[in-house]
Amino acid sequence: MSNKKRSTYLLVQMALLSLALPGIVYAAPESSLEQWRTQEYKHQPGLDMINAAQAYSLGFTGKGVTVGYLDSGIEAKHPEFTGAIAGGFDFMTNTPYANGQGIDTQPPSGHGSHVAGIIGARRDGVGMHGVAFNSQLFAVAYDDGDGTPSTRRQLEAAFDQALSQGWNYLAQFQLPIINSSLGLSNNCRSYGLPCHVLEYGSAQGALDAQPLILDSFRNSVQAGSLMVFATGNGEQSHPDLLAGSPHWFPELKDNWLAVTALGEDGSLASYANKCGVAAEWCLAAPGGDNLGIASVDSSGGYVYKRGTSMASPHVAGGAALVKEAFPYFTAYHLQQTLLTTATDLGDPSIYGWGLMNVGKAVQGPAQFTRLFDVDTLGYHSTFANDISGIGGLHKRGSGSLELTGNNSYTGDTTVSGGRLAVNGTLASAVTVEREGTLGGSGTVAQVDNYGTLAPGNSVGTLTVSGDYTAHAGSVHELEVGPAGATDRLVVGGAAHIDGTLKLAGGPFRQNVAYSFLDAANGVTGQYSHITYDMAFLSPTLLYGPSLSLMIKRNDTPFAAFANTSNQKAVANALDTGSDQPPAAMAELYDTVLNAQSGSVAGYMEQLQGQIHAGTTSALLSNGDLLPRTLGKQASSARNTTGKETVLWAEVIHQQRDLDGDDNSQDVRHKVGGLFLGGDTAIGEQGWRMGASLGYLENRIKLDDRRQTSRSNSYSAALYGTQAWEMGSGSLNLLAGGAYTRHSLDSERSISVHQYETLKADYKAHSIQAFAQLGYLMPVSPRSSVEPYASVNWHQLRHGSFSESGGQAALRGDSQRQNLSTVTLGLRGTTELDLSKTTLSLSAGLGWRHALGDTTPERELAFAALPGSSFRVSGAPIAKNAAVAELGAELKAGKSTSFGLNYQGQFGRNQDHAGSMFMKVRF
Repeated sequence: MSNKKRSTYLLVQMALLSLALPGIVYAAPESSLEQWRTQEYKHQPGLDMINAAQAYSLGFTGKGVTVGYLDSGIEAKHPEFTGAIAGGFDFMTNTPYANGQGIDTQPPSGHGSHVAGIIGARRDGVGMHGVAFNSQLFAVAYDDGDGTPSTRRQLEAAFDQALSQGWNYLAQFQLPIINSSLGLSNNCRSYGLPCHVLEYGSAQGALDAQPLILDSFRNSVQAGSLMVFATGNGEQSHPDLLAGSPHWFPELKDNWLAVTALGEDGSLASYANKCGVAAEWCLAAPGGDNLGIASVDSSGGYVYKRGTSMASPHVAGGAALVKEAFPYFTAYHLQQTLLTTATDLGDPSIYGWGLMNVGKAVQGPAQFTRLFDVDTLGYHSTFANDISGIGGLHKRGSGSLELTGNNSYTGDTTVSGGRLAVNGTLASAVTVEREGTLGGSGTVAQVDNYGTLAPGNSVGTLTVSGDYTAHAGSVHELEVGPAGATDRLVVGGAAHIDGTLKLAGGPFRQNVAYSFLDAANGVTGQYSHITYDMAFLSPTLLYGPSLSLMIKRNDTPFAAFANTSNQKAVANALDTGSDQPPAAMAELYDTVLNAQSGSVAGYMEQLQGQIHAGTTSALLSNGDLLPRTLGKQASSARNTTGKETVLWAEVIHQQRDLDGDDNSQDVRHKVGGLFLGGDTAIGEQGWRMGASLGYLENRIKLDDRRQTSRSNSYSAALYGTQAWEMGSGSLNLLAGGAYTRHSLDSERSISVHQYETLKADYKAHSIQAFAQLGYLMPVSPRSSVEPYASVNWHQLRHGSFSESGGQAALRGDSQRQNLSTVTLGLRGTTELDLSKTTLSLSAGLGWRHALGDTTPERELAFAALPGSSFRVSGAPIAKNAAVAELGAELKAGKSTSFGLNYQGQFGRNQDHAGSMFMKVRF
């Protein structure tokens, strides 16, 4: 940068002494306020004067807000600005500030950096921190030009060009807040300049002096920025032209704040211009006097400076905290909130509205000086202060606004969009327009409702001290809470009703009269409609001095909205208790009775307990696993010569999928286990008798994955074989029986009235009888084929059970299911010599037909509801299916062999079983 001579006519109060403050590491005290009053905080006493700790304790630090300022730039290398610089421009060098970059054009101590530090120096445990220490800074450095002007006109033209250029640049970015710690009247008498705003004589006088500046002001207003100005350091009774411009140009007033300075003792600083004619948009902030305000020194460390230049950035930082609290606030809303929450210091011509109290300002305005017209833009916020004044409130747009104070403002309140919740008191009359909603649990003066009235905050009582009028097309929303409490409207005057009564929340309970409106001077009119979305309950209004709503069970059966037979069955069972639900199922019935029609089928799908029927389907369909395994081992044993005894062991893994239908869910069934067996010759007639023991673990789940069961199954079987020679082949017979004991555990999760996990454990038993007849025909010395026919009868006996875990628990009585299968097929075997051993390969195809209980059912009932029996069907078992088998057996010596088997079924259902086995002959 060139060493230009800096002109002395701008309002930049240099520090009376420079002091670098040491870095402090602090420990936060216990108090919610004291934890913010760290040594870093205390090194900038202005923070406590403006009650900043209160704002911080409420969660506001300036995050997400960008503050622009026109000054001498910013020293980006100072650690207090790490991560704080959003951008800017240096008109001295015509260079933009990229993110994180910047220089201060006023070395050595840097007026702009000092101002920026007061606004947003970081809270890093060192030195001091700014008011809005999480805000972003947008710095613009004005161009002083070369040399010092020698005439008043030259001076005014230099002002006009340099400052308007900066404000016009800032206006492009539509920043919410712009600080300007500068003025036009420093050394005014030396140059024959006006020393305060009134000395311009008229609006035309001001316009003649600074036409470009005033044009840039209009651009700033159009950009929506709140313009914050120092009043000046000339000990004048009125502020400088910049801070006082709205006196001559009232169209600027809603976007303006003038800031005078206080000394350390809280009185007007010795140098400060008073608010004067700017009192309406003026307030005070710390500017220092004897000591000054500690902030950033652009040369490093920290320095004290005093001046209204230091007061103004306190207010700009405070505005950033308020903007964070209320992101939808315009410049006018920010201005009014800061002004009306200021602490009164006395004479407005000196102090304006008083000392900024940012801890109060972040809780909303404290006065409506005229209509406070605000669009909340979808945000949800609270005005917690007591609001007075002659103005009113107009709430627009989506989102909600809550009033919690004792509000005495006398203007009208209008809600034309979103929700206004009055949780304090409101002396104003309220008009609710078509798209608006009035709620809360406080007191209002009078209500005209064209939109929606929804008392409470969820459920609560809204009091109207005067009259309440519901106009045609309006809505009164009545909400009931889970414990039976209801919204209430208490009217101190008369109530006239029209429009719609809308029921919300719940659950509503039958045969209960809900009193929801009381009017001291009576109720006239009636609602034209009652809207509700309950399939099984109907409301009736009871008119009188108080209005009540009676709820009754209607004639619509639960099954009316069920989609499947299973859903209809459980719906009819549940319906038996719908007129007088048992206490043990109260919440479940509340949910179903209050259900919308579209939710009923889903509820019934969860309540039916289909896992119990699905388990029956899985265990019944798996009844052919043991006969198939024994048949395979017996076929191999027929190759045994003489009276050899054969012992065998087989490890099995099976995956079976049972496809559901329109009524039932798919069942996924995994089986793993072990069979041990053996057979030996009996007598001289060719009979062989055998026995086996088995253990299977069954894991069963439905397709929705929230219903599962597990069975540990222990089996014992006896079987016999015979082979009669017939021609070149032999007629082979296998017959046997088996018993299996199942230990079952089931678990299902539902989320109807609440999340419940329902569990049961019980026993089941299987009895089986089976036979297979085949004719083995050799087709070569080492190969044979065998057509065969087999039958299998399987009876599954379930024990009784009762679930535990919640209101939807079911019970089931003992019952029996029978399934028989007939299989016709062809299998073949061949032997291959492999070096010193023999490999036997087998394959087979067949057709299986099932009859009996091919659609297994379970009879269930609700455990807490007598007489609620219903039947639920599981996934059907395929009546016709193709069966396939593959096998390989390798001899490992004279008496031992190992092998692999595969067995599968293909049809409506599919299963795949793989096994490994070992045999020992002796």
